[in-house]
Amino acid sequence: MKQYLYNMARGAALGGFLPEIAESMSRLEVTHYDICPERLPREFDGLKIVQLSDLHNKKYGSGDALLYDKIAACDPDLVFMTGDMISHKAENVEDFISLVQRLCRKYPVYYVNGNHEYSDMSPELFDKAAQELAKAGAKCLDNSCVLLRRGNARLRLYGLSYHAKYYRGVRQYKLNWARFRVRDMRRCCGARPQDFTILLAHNPLDFDVHAQWGADLSFGGHIHGGVIRLPLVGGIISPELRLFPKYKEGVYQSGGSLLVVSRGLGRIRIFNPPELVSVTLRTAL
Repeated sequence: MKQYLYNMARGAALGGFLPEIAESMSRLEVTHYDICPERLPREFDGLKIVQLSDLHNKKYGSGDALLYDKIAACDPDLVFMTGDMISHKAENVEDFISLVQRLCRKYPVYYVNGNHEYSDMSPELFDKAAQELAKAGAKCLDNSCVLLRRGNARLRLYGLSYHAKYYRGVRQYKLNWARFRVRDMRRCCGARPQDFTILLAHNPLDFDVHAQWGADLSFGGHIHGGVIRLPLVGGIISPELRLFPKYKEGVYQSGGSLLVVSRGLGRIRIFNPPELVSVTLRTAL
């Protein structure tokens, strides 16, 4: 009888929260940060960036119109996508491609692949999606870089994408997990850059490595804001089922390097609304 009453009480409590949970899962929030990286060239003062991450094929209205309108309202100079925009089940890929096509008509769009694209999608689907994104004008930066210029100044925009074995035990990869080190970073992206450097890297848990390598500013996602967010505590669990992940949302610093982590846009989330991130770079605040 005691167990029965406990189960009834637990069910009633959960049922009472279900409407709030459902509402928060669909309430798209925009979070804005003004940040001041130490080595930012003054010509890039005021550069506006919008970051999308971890969409996992989720739709925001017909043709993702709601998401597009939120991005357009931020009036960005650049759009970054930091992985897991497409999940391995690959539903609604056409909607995501349409969103990217529309974005590329107005903004420069750069992206890296996350563990879902890189390790979960079939080679055929991965290649098809990559071709459609390239045709739209989005630039894939998996383990490569581009130079961005303003006036006489320049910065390097790098992208890091690596094998699922570095994701600290996600699903079937957990038996072959390997620690990502600075030497692995050099193998993927080359020697320490001399220019001011922005890094797109899906997994923020390796931020300390990114900072040691020489990234001035990194953008990541993957942690989904800690999936379940609690008052005062924040997000409590990572996709690897690790409690209290170190980097889960917001802005972090390691030495002279900064990290911006998005809570992401898709998947199941509890008291954890999906998030679009807007960042303005400043030479002084």
